[in-house]
Amino acid sequence: MGARCPSARNDRVSAGDLIFGFTWVQVGVVFLAMLLGGICKGIVGIALPLVDLSLMLLALPPKLAVGLMVIPILVTNVQLALSGGKQDLVEAARRFWPLMLTCVISVFTVSLHAANWPAETILLMLGIVVLFFVAMNVSRCKPHVAPDWERPAGILAGIASGLVGGATSAYGPPLTMYLIAVGVPKHKWSSSVGVTFGVGGLPLLAGYIVNGLLTPQVAALSAIACVLAYAGMWMGMRLQNAMHPDTFRKVLLAALFLMALNLVRRGLA
Repeated sequence: MGARCPSARNDRVSAGDLIFGFTWVQVGVVFLAMLLGGICKGIVGIALPLVDLSLMLLALPPKLAVGLMVIPILVTNVQLALSGGKQDLVEAARRFWPLMLTCVISVFTVSLHAANWPAETILLMLGIVVLFFVAMNVSRCKPHVAPDWERPAGILAGIASGLVGGATSAYGPPLTMYLIAVGVPKHKWSSSVGVTFGVGGLPLLAGYIVNGLLTPQVAALSAIACVLAYAGMWMGMRLQNAMHPDTFRKVLLAALFLMALNLVRRGLA
C-alpha cells in the first residue's frame, strides 16, 4: 500500500493550498533541504541524502521523506559518475562489480517491504545511520582492506548498504566506508562514488515504485526538487574557495550529530 500525503488526511486544507498533494510549507521545507544538501555535496562531496532526510523529517512523515529522495539520489550520482570520464567510469565498474551486484540485490529486496515498516523503525534506523556516518568521519581509526580481501569485503558492504538503504534510501555510509578502506585515490573518487552510488539508486527507484512509496505525486515533487539539489551543488562548488572544506565539514558533522540524536529520540518515543 502506498504512503499517503499528510495533507490528504486534513480536510481543512483546500485544494488551492496544495501542490502535488503537499502543503506549501512542506514543499518549502523539501526545496530548502535539497538546496542545503546540494551545497553540502558541492563543498565536501558527501551527505546530500543524510542532510536532506534529516531536514525533511521535520515536516514530513518518514515514508514520504524517504520516497522523495529516490530521484535526486539517482540523478546526482549519475552526473557524478559521468564527471570523471568514460575511462574512470569503466574502470570503477570493473573493479567494484561484486559490491554493486550485492547492493542492487539487497537494496531491491529490502525496498519491497519498506512501505510496511513502522515509521518509528525508519526514524530509528536513519538516526543510527547518521550517527554511524558521523563517527566514521571523526574517527582517527581508518578501516583498511587488503587487495586479496577486496571482493569479499565488497560483497559484505553491498549487503550492508542494501539492508540500510532499502528501508531508508541512505545506503551511502557502508559504501563510503568500503571505498575508503580499499584506498580509492582522490582523482578517482568522484567516478567511483558516482558509479557505485548511482547503480544502487536503480533498484531503489524500482523497489519504491513497486511498494507504492514513489507515487506520481511524490515522483513529480522529487523530480522538481532535483533542480534545487543541482543549484545547491553548483553553489557549493563555488563556495569551496570562500570556506575551507575541513571547517565546513566539522560544522556539517556537528549539525548531523544533533539531528541524528533527534531522529533516535523520535524513533524510541
